[in-house]
Amino acid sequence: MSKSSKVKIESSIMSKLLQDHGLVLKEFRPGDLIEGTVVSSTHGGVLVDVGAKSEGIISSAELADEDSAYKSLRVGDAVSAKVIQAENDQGYIVLSVRKAERERKWKDAEEALDSGNTIEAEIIEYNKGGLLCDCLGLRGFIPLSHLDRVHFSNDVAKFAAGSEAELKESLKVLSGKKLKVKVIELDVEKNRFVLSEKDALQTYSEGARQERLSDIKVGDTIEGIVTGIMPFGVFVDLDGVEGLVHISEIAWEKVNQPSDYFSVGQTIQVKVLGIDETSKKLALSVKRLTVNPWETVEDRYPVGTKVKGLISKIVPFGAFVTLEKGLDGLIHISEADGPLSEGQEVEAVVTQVDGENQKLALSIKQLNS
Repeated sequence: MSKSSKVKIESSIMSKLLQDHGLVLKEFRPGDLIEGTVVSSTHGGVLVDVGAKSEGIISSAELADEDSAYKSLRVGDAVSAKVIQAENDQGYIVLSVRKAERERKWKDAEEALDSGNTIEAEIIEYNKGGLLCDCLGLRGFIPLSHLDRVHFSNDVAKFAAGSEAELKESLKVLSGKKLKVKVIELDVEKNRFVLSEKDALQTYSEGARQERLSDIKVGDTIEGIVTGIMPFGVFVDLDGVEGLVHISEIAWEKVNQPSDYFSVGQTIQVKVLGIDETSKKLALSVKRLTVNPWETVEDRYPVGTKVKGLISKIVPFGAFVTLEKGLDGLIHISEADGPLSEGQEVEAVVTQVDGENQKLALSIKQLNS
């Protein structure tokens, strides 16, 4: 007689005996979390009494190679597991301790999110705009914008590095460190577990933010630290309050890539333009700390002034020439003296200047006439 047939016959006899005494055995379905007692533990697997007609089994193959938990299990130990299969071909309930443990960890994470409790995370390494960490036994992610600014000013001497490789190298000093964090985003299905060090610190509490905001006025010039760079602008931490320098407020000249101007961890001066009432973030500017070159263009480049510059752009109707950062003049196609190309240095004469409307007309023909 096969082992499977023997188990089924024994289960049937046990079920009848229990029914005769008015007792009911538990029945489990895949996905159920169960508590049981170890009745046997070998390298071949662990048998668990779960109060059902048959025992549960945790195979040694189900456990990770580096996980030696089954080796320490002894007869009589309590164990938590998740039902994978209600009955295998041997009549056992197939169990997984790893999946039960993972589910418990996500439950702990959800409780931390709901309660707002502060928990601990150990930093593993830098990865694409943030830090990977071990938190509650799960792989978590702390965006750079949610790190305490003390890491930028004290711990990371070379934090103002430009490339991803340099940034990763700079952040090695945080590897292995334990930080106090709070859960700010969680999605089990997407395996997304996002944390914030700022939210765990009193310095960055909502009360502290509001107090800090009340001290900041439109027009103020403040020192801050760059905590994030996006295609649309730069995020800046102003001692607990976050602000955004939009790409249009970085420089008077046209900006294509904010990363060409700033790097994460860099200390910069910004001017406060306003406060977004919805997000409670500050609108900031860097370029307005310098003079707009168009404000004084009429005094510095009156009509008849001979100038030199580099052609920055060719258009169907002519070419734009950069005279200085943020100040381009136009050589209309009718005022050119032969073909022009980007990057070419040219000499020309100012034929029209209008600072208010930001227009500066140049001519090569009239320079040579």
